[in-house]
Amino acid sequence: MSHFIGLDIGGTKIAGGVLERDGAMLAELVVPTPGDYAALLTACGDLVRELEKKTGDKCSVGVGCPGRVDHVAGSVHGVPNLSCLDGKPLSSDLAAKLGREIRLENDANCLALAEAIDGVGAGYDSVLGLILGTGVGSGFVSQGRLMGGANSLTGEIGHLPLPFREPADGPLVPCACKQSGCINKSISGGGLARLHEFMTGKQADAKAIADLARANDAEALRTLDRYYEVVAKAMVVVLHSFDPAIIVVSGGLSALPGLTEEVPKRWGKYAFVSQPKTQFIPARHGPTGGVRGAAWLWIRGDY
Repeated sequence: MSHFIGLDIGGTKIAGGVLERDGAMLAELVVPTPGDYAALLTACGDLVRELEKKTGDKCSVGVGCPGRVDHVAGSVHGVPNLSCLDGKPLSSDLAAKLGREIRLENDANCLALAEAIDGVGAGYDSVLGLILGTGVGSGFVSQGRLMGGANSLTGEIGHLPLPFREPADGPLVPCACKQSGCINKSISGGGLARLHEFMTGKQADAKAIADLARANDAEALRTLDRYYEVVAKAMVVVLHSFDPAIIVVSGGLSALPGLTEEVPKRWGKYAFVSQPKTQFIPARHGPTGGVRGAAWLWIRGDY
């Protein structure tokens, strides 16, 4: 097989793409994500076949999706936005439908791998890929190899406690991880919206807050100023646990004005090292990072 397909299963859409061994993207397609498991398998199978029509080649297939992947069972767990997937043997079921082996991985791990291989993390010994969006996902790559761990939790910071928390950081909100005020609830899109309401008494989603800040709205700017402080605290968990050379940021919140400039200015006051050398950079591949990383699961050959 000389072409490699990556699928990125999200809550609203399934994105697919075909990569050559050198990383060139030959074709891309996007379809809506069905809410039913059987329909989702069919949609993935149809997407693969449509992509293969564009290459005339039977392709290896890698799949990225939210949640914790059990590589032994080939199943996905803890996927609130894709409850139809929870506990299902996605890998073996999709393999049966397509008649070939499937490689399955968490979407943040796919992002981290893509950015470490030919994104902004290329050339760095250690890369932490961070998705800031509806939730917080992250994955860790060392020496070009994805680090999975015994429980597929390596690099996942979202459900660790937010360090240095203080009342000004916003309300404590319960999470499915059995904590209140974990990193996921503190710096996700919902966390930013709750912080804004906490500080101003006004409701707005993350996009609206960003738009207001770009228009120099004083309240939105104050919210983002505090939000960047909270993100800096969360990144101390990354610095102390993984000490990556670079943190690559993707997801909808990665475009917040000033995010990648302000966070590194602030994290030194909380970290053991007052001037961390770690870079904090927007992802190169943006929305295609998950697709590329899923395909790279095969291209690298060391999965």
